[in-house]
Amino acid sequence: MIIARYLIKEITQTLFAVCLVLLIIGLSGQLVNVFSDVAAGILSVNTVMIVLGLKSLKMLMVILPLSLYLAVLMTLSRFYHNNEMAAISASGISQIYIVKIIVSFTFLFSILISIFSFQIIPWANGLQQEISLKTENATELEGMVAGRFRESSSGVGVMYVEDISDEQTQMQGVFIQQRLKNNAELIIRANKGHREINQQTGDRFIVFENGVRYQRTRGKLDNTVIEFAEHGVRVKEKISVIKEKKQTAIPTLELIKKEGLIYKAEFHSRLAPVILCLLLSALAVPLSQTSPRQGQYLRLGLGLFIYIVVTNLINIGKTWIVHGKVPPMLGLWWIHAILLALVIFLLMHQLGFRYLFSKRKQ
Repeated sequence: MIIARYLIKEITQTLFAVCLVLLIIGLSGQLVNVFSDVAAGILSVNTVMIVLGLKSLKMLMVILPLSLYLAVLMTLSRFYHNNEMAAISASGISQIYIVKIIVSFTFLFSILISIFSFQIIPWANGLQQEISLKTENATELEGMVAGRFRESSSGVGVMYVEDISDEQTQMQGVFIQQRLKNNAELIIRANKGHREINQQTGDRFIVFENGVRYQRTRGKLDNTVIEFAEHGVRVKEKISVIKEKKQTAIPTLELIKKEGLIYKAEFHSRLAPVILCLLLSALAVPLSQTSPRQGQYLRLGLGLFIYIVVTNLINIGKTWIVHGKVPPMLGLWWIHAILLALVIFLLMHQLGFRYLFSKRKQ
């Protein structure tokens, strides 16, 4: 029990460290993408933190199995390098017992992975799809940022405000430029502006206050300049688009009932991280064996290579299921079988093939 507690403690500490590093690296890339979408007007400022939170959850689904695999591999490699594993073996503890400890710990960890894969990630994908749909169906004023030019969704004009309220109803220093038909151009500059809804028709307007309206046609001298105290411009409503839920956003219980290869492939892709947690952790035990003279993390490169190959095989297998090249019943189990065979082979090679026959005789 003392050895088991010590081993689990070391793996857990390494797990948190690796997970934190990978999460920071992943979030730094996602931050750039999110703020680029905000600057381009694709994403509303009010939803930035929500989107970042959802992306973090989705990244954890990838990071957690990899972090556990690397934590076991790095911890056991350090034990071999510091001769701790030799001392553990000298005390009568076999490699099989080490595997049992790690697999037991991994089984509990895989429950967390299954909650993420079957419940949290589909919910996060569904919520992100709803946010994207609301952004697509939003009016031109949604997502306006003070001090930035924003191109209209139709690409025929730009809008700029010096300041805008948090509710995006009151504006200061408004500028609008819009290209009209027959090479005509409209420019409106106003000191103030606010949003207004016609109670009878339900149409939405931007009402400008104390400004000037310029209208001209390129190549002609028919310029029109109008000063106004109030001037309303109707905001075009985007056509509301109702999209069906993507397979990644469908709850797992509902997904199982659905027919279609794409849904079967999605179910197997959700199940894969749970199985991989168990198999990769067991694989890390024989893979981490090194002599004290060798580098502490000599097998880390090989371990990462195996992980990359397995994840690529999963992506290929998912594509094969969708295209009908692999039966849905077989799914991704052939990949898990290959990985299980590799684990058994490496364990038997480490223990010696005579170990199996000696156990049989006993």
